[in-house]
Amino acid sequence: MASRYDLICNVNGGSEHKIWRIKVRVIRLWRSSYFKDNNNKPMIELVVLDEQGGRIQCTVKSIHVYLFENSINEGNVYMLENLSVALNSGKYKPTMHEFRMFFKRETRVTLVEDSSIPLYGFSFVPFVEILNETKGDRRLVDVLGVVTGKGNLIEFKKEGKPCNYVVIELENIEGGLKLRCTLWEDYAFMFLKHLEDHPSESYVVVLQFAKMKNFKGSVGVSNTTYNSKLFINANIPEIEDFQMRLKSSDSQQGIQFSQLSDHASLTLEEEFLERGVYKSIADLKEVTRNSVFVTIGTVKDIESEYNWCYRACKKCSLGLKLDGSMFYCKKCVTHYSTFVTRYSIQLRVVDETDSASFILFDKEASNFLKIPAYELRTSCIAKGGDKNRHPEEIDSFKDKKFLFKVQVKIQDMESIVPYVISISRLCFEDNIIASFEKKYQIEEVALIQDNSELLSQFTESSDLLKNNLSVSCDNGVDTPSPLLPTGKTASNMDSSVIKVLDVDLAEYCGNASFDTPSKSKGEMHSEQTIVRVAVHGDEQSAKKLRKVIKEEKN
Repeated sequence: MASRYDLICNVNGGSEHKIWRIKVRVIRLWRSSYFKDNNNKPMIELVVLDEQGGRIQCTVKSIHVYLFENSINEGNVYMLENLSVALNSGKYKPTMHEFRMFFKRETRVTLVEDSSIPLYGFSFVPFVEILNETKGDRRLVDVLGVVTGKGNLIEFKKEGKPCNYVVIELENIEGGLKLRCTLWEDYAFMFLKHLEDHPSESYVVVLQFAKMKNFKGSVGVSNTTYNSKLFINANIPEIEDFQMRLKSSDSQQGIQFSQLSDHASLTLEEEFLERGVYKSIADLKEVTRNSVFVTIGTVKDIESEYNWCYRACKKCSLGLKLDGSMFYCKKCVTHYSTFVTRYSIQLRVVDETDSASFILFDKEASNFLKIPAYELRTSCIAKGGDKNRHPEEIDSFKDKKFLFKVQVKIQDMESIVPYVISISRLCFEDNIIASFEKKYQIEEVALIQDNSELLSQFTESSDLLKNNLSVSCDNGVDTPSPLLPTGKTASNMDSSVIKVLDVDLAEYCGNASFDTPSKSKGEMHSEQTIVRVAVHGDEQSAKKLRKVIKEEKN
């Protein structure tokens, strides 16, 4: 005769049962370090499931952890006997059961074999129920959907501690409802790594034990610190069934994996003064993985060798390739007869540490210029000018200081320029810029105006690197000059960055000759011996330059 045991749905706080006995599978196990103290181990928390789908939370208190920590593992089925019962009053409840159970010293744990109890015990909540939530429900929910959008990895500091998250958008099949889902810390990295390691046409996600969160009027879900479980295109029946329904659904062709805006709900103050992680331009160029940061700098030039706009897909905004008389989008795998004109402006930005090329795209460019790209392009054509030539309106960026939220994307660590820096948000409000400078104690860039065009002559593209240095005399004469002796050109040096330094020709150059059209060497020495030199490379390269010139003197 089979031994008697209780169903979870019958567990209560009454007196009719003094000894509870339940047969359950542990579907989630975690350590609650929030309750950790100096004398005891963290408590063990369990969510268990029985054969009828009932779920209840069980807790092993710190004083009893040593009795059970080696006896219970997630995924196994156990007979649990002699547990106490209390009200389920936690802040976030992984089950909706009125009660929860606690292990006692006398509790017995017996491992059993039983395949009748499901492995995961999902209890999916419809999107419409979550989106209509107004009571600030503290229960944890299970959600299932296909990913239709993804934001960038956001890094910021809270109380001095680094934090990371990524926002994704989930869509159900029936009804086409979309749900915002925020993945924090390890869950964010797990998701991004899966996308990188396992390219797929679609990603179906299950987030189990997610908490509902009302963020500025919009209800979404996010993982908790300890409880949640994340499944991405996993070989489990629930995801496989969803994928089959997705393939047969009429909505499949309409699902587009889009890039979500990172700042849809953040003010400029929140973005740059509270959430953003600051890095100088020099530090941005040392980044070794795809990251998002905030920085400050002055636009010194528009890199005119690059087009200021591009032909964009109407659906996904990706650049289109001309294919005969049509335009092809490799992301949508579709040919179009028309396109949308969008901004893509390359700015040369400088701060007190270095300079770099930033790419500014359509939304932020339009916001600053107050004119859409297609209107500006039409205006240029109407004036009879070259449609690809930089219009004068774009020059309004020059010599202005901005706060930038940038994404650093690593492309090839072996190349001269292994990264691309693109701007995702732009701030040009003076009060916020002043607050940012005060917070990070940022000094003004120590470059004279006469040399602003000096920096603009260089970009980090290897095909644009020059084999000479550009020299600017303080007396206003700007001339290209082969400062280095024969056989020692700028191309021999590290050309990954640009530095500006002053060189005293009288001190370092002695009898070295200079190709200066407006003044002879003697006239230059008698009137002005200080020149400003733009050097490819880091500070070490600048030292090398001084050494080379000094060697020439000797």
